[in-house]
Amino acid sequence: MSIKENLIIKVAKLSRFLLKITNHKATSLPGKIAYNLDKDILKTLSENTKFIFVTGTNGKTMTTHFISNILRNHYNHVFTNDSGSNMIQGIITSLLDNDKNENTVAVLEVDEANLVRVSKFLKPDYVVLTNIFRDQMDRFGEIYNVYKKILSGLEDLDNVKIIANGDLPIFSYDSLKNYKPIYYGIREDNKISNSYDLDAEFNSDGILCPKCNSVLKYDLVNYSSLGDFSCPTCDFHSPKLDYRINEIINMEANFSKFIVNGKEYETQIGGFYNIYNALSAISLANELEIPYEKIYNGLKLQEHVFGRQEVIDIEGKEVVINLVKNPTGLNQIINLMLLEDKPISLYCILNDNYADGKDVSWIYDSYYEKLKILDIKSIKVSGIRKADMKRRLEIADIFDGEIKEFDYEEEIFEKIKNESSDKIYILSTYTAMLRLREVLKLK
Repeated sequence: MSIKENLIIKVAKLSRFLLKITNHKATSLPGKIAYNLDKDILKTLSENTKFIFVTGTNGKTMTTHFISNILRNHYNHVFTNDSGSNMIQGIITSLLDNDKNENTVAVLEVDEANLVRVSKFLKPDYVVLTNIFRDQMDRFGEIYNVYKKILSGLEDLDNVKIIANGDLPIFSYDSLKNYKPIYYGIREDNKISNSYDLDAEFNSDGILCPKCNSVLKYDLVNYSSLGDFSCPTCDFHSPKLDYRINEIINMEANFSKFIVNGKEYETQIGGFYNIYNALSAISLANELEIPYEKIYNGLKLQEHVFGRQEVIDIEGKEVVINLVKNPTGLNQIINLMLLEDKPISLYCILNDNYADGKDVSWIYDSYYEKLKILDIKSIKVSGIRKADMKRRLEIADIFDGEIKEFDYEEEIFEKIKNESSDKIYILSTYTAMLRLREVLKLK
């Protein structure tokens, strides 16, 4: 390491220290400072390091945490951008303490549009692909656009191993199959009929056959366009799965138990979508030849992470915070909420900053109407686009009372304290969630 590089890293670390002691986030700015001073700083920070990238639309953060938790049972030095800061400046920040004299493993969540940029500096040994769904249309465009960005990020990588969700049709296109990916998926034995007469969920993307443009049919649909698919007019179909969930033994709001390739696993994180996240981590860990016991314990001991079913106590109330950013992810959180058997209050916070996506029309593609079966005591909306959020929930007709607007930055504690229910669900877009965590003084 040169004198200049050493000095730049020290400056970045100093900025991180100053941010932390002044109660500011230190996830991106230190890395941005280092990058502005030296565009090649990542090369210095990545010596003697095995890299695992996790990318896709939904599930990046949780999958990264699952993998990191498992790997810490096996490796001495594991780095990760566990804050979810997944662009190049956040990745640099996460590697500031990486010692080039140690053999380390870095598990990095990488923004799907930035994979091509990050892979110019870092050459991952593994890339885990979670899924591609419609998200931030003004930034990403259609899912095929995102797919092309991911492929562009893979082009210059030699000997990279791809771990991909085999239940998503777009990951079975020949352009990705050329990389000979390892596939994982969910095929519950008691749901298989080999009839292929089902349709994907309403409003799903990516269900046209890439060879003949026919609408794909399914033997089973797990959710959205995920499942066992086949083209009715040509030979395009689901790939052979290397890692498969044969049975979901139990699935609750805060617990899941399932069998992968004949072995049982469990996690304290609920939701069908998190079973997929756990499965991707199990697949990667098996490719790294990590013993079963270490994988099992890593999953079992995984805790909730910020904004992903994060449960906190405020004024004696149980508050559950969930990040929402696109229709598919929101629909899965709604399905998880439907397991609730207690009265609840619902807070929806909608922003339209750049990191959220300026187009908020996606809230109309989500199934808020399903929440009508819950015992909802109050609904409150906040954020930059609170009026739009209020109108969407009024259309959903899930609450007989008045949906009220409020200022979450100033009134969150007061509103929660005065709720008649003991449980409050907060559904928040990204930038609002970051600010909310600052208001709540969460790390």
